[in-house]
Amino acid sequence: MKIEILNIASPFNAEALEQASASLKAMPGVHNVMLVDTPMSLHVRVDDAPTRAELVAALAKAGVTIEEARHPHAPGNCCGGCGG
Repeated sequence: MKIEILNIASPFNAEALEQASASLKAMPGVHNVMLVDTPMSLHVRVDDAPTRAELVAALAKAGVTIEEARHPHAPGNCCGGCGG
């Protein structure tokens, strides 16, 4: 199991975000969807499937645009969790 962090591109529609979250929760392999407000993102706990691309596509259908994934150690992205 892993967590996909999907950063939401601004601006966003709250109603579309609720619909998108519900559609993700209905996908096989999705265990939990949590909205985080700083930065605005969805944290999706999944098995190996669905893929990030499938999650992003489902959100796009609901009108929610996701920023491209960034490497975890890109400038300004390090959480310090691995000590790197």
